[in-house]
This record gives sequence, structure tokens and C-alpha cells, in this order.
Amino acid sequence: MCEVVPFRDEHAEGVIRVVRDVFDEYGFTWETEGYCRDLYDPRRHYIVPGGMFWVVLDGSDVVGCVAVKMHAEQSELHRMYLSRSHRGRGLGRKLLETCLNHARRHRCASMRAWSDVKLTDAHRLYLSHGFVREGERICDDPDQSREYGFWKEPL
Repeated sequence: MCEVVPFRDEHAEGVIRVVRDVFDEYGFTWETEGYCRDLYDPRRHYIVPGGMFWVVLDGSDVVGCVAVKMHAEQSELHRMYLSRSHRGRGLGRKLLETCLNHARRHRCASMRAWSDVKLTDAHRLYLSHGFVREGERICDDPDQSREYGFWKEPL
């Protein structure tokens, strides 16, 4: 039975493993000092500034994660990843709904998500939850990946 729980320091290595595995799967470049540095200290990058970071646990194993940042009345989804072996079980939906509920509790009117063009399952998930695809950008990651923007308003 998998559960979504708030990040604790003992989850740190599992978060790195899950995200690195997804990066390897999709051919993304891993960069510890640049684009991926937030994953080495989720507390400082997400929780302390007023956001949140959750993990999906299968027993004691981290198999997924997601973060949300709060910007006044807007929230922004970050770092939603699931291990390949745990996709298709409704866990992505559970992660997204956890973020949406958190944003609603904090009176955010909208949520923004940016997603690499390769992550089509995530795009379908966003659209099924009332997000609208809006915008495109080149990410500041080492691969200069192309990303689609997704916007949900109202929450």
C-alpha cells in the first residue's frame, strides 16, 4: 500500500534515486550543482520558504515525489516524479491532488506547472484535472529542454 507523506530528511536519498532514475529513463542530464541542486535540500528550497514537498512511500521505499511553491495567490507545481514500476496506479493523481489541496488551503487562486515535452503522461494528468496548456519555454536545465506550461484557475 503506497502513501503520500510529507518529506523527512531520511527520504533524501530515495528522492535522489527516484528522480535520477526518471532522468536516466528520459535521457535528461543530471547536474548536482545546477538544475538538480534543489533535490539535495528540499527543506530549504521548498518547505522553509512556505511551500511543501511530499514523497510517495511503498513501505519504507521512496517511489515518488512532488513539490509545490507558493507565490502570493499563485502556486507552482515542481518535481513530480514516479518510479516506472509505480506508474499507472493512480499515484500521480494522488500527488497532484495533494498539491492542489495544499494550494487551496493556502487560498491560492491558481496553479502553474511546467513539464518537459517528453512527459506526455503528466500532460494527460494535468489536462484531466482541469489544467489548460498555455505557453512554451526553454528550460534552464543543462539540456535546454523544451517545456509546456499548464495553468489551472480557479483551483
